[in-house]
Parts: sequence; structure tokens; C-alpha cells
Amino acid sequence: MFRLLDLHCHSCGKQINTWDQRCSKALKYKFPVCESCICKEYDLTADGLRDTMKEHFGMIPCQGI
Repeated sequence: MFRLLDLHCHSCGKQINTWDQRCSKALKYKFPVCESCICKEYDLTADGLRDTMKEHFGMIPCQGI
């Protein structure tokens, strides 16, 4: 299960969870960004982003998401 962190999205202010943080680091964001803001930037759905992260980085979200 994912954990909420004491961090907030640099774009929208939403609280960041561990999956958001992992995605932000993998994509080399300077500041943490939530999954929905990443999806907006790349014009992807959440499932599309997760598939891309799995295919290119070998990352999968925990089952709680």
C-alpha cells in the first residue's frame, strides 16, 4: 500500500504519495509532482502512465493504487 508523504505537488498542491515521488524521480523532476499533473503534462491517462513506467523503467505501483 502506498504512503502519503509530507510533500505536496509543485504544480497543484495535492499531497504526494510514494508512487508520485518515484515517478517524479524517474522522470528527473526537480520538485515532486503528482501522478495527475504528470499525466496532464504528457497527455496520458493514469493507466497509460503506469504502463509507460513499467515498460521503460520497470516500475509498477503497489496494489493499493
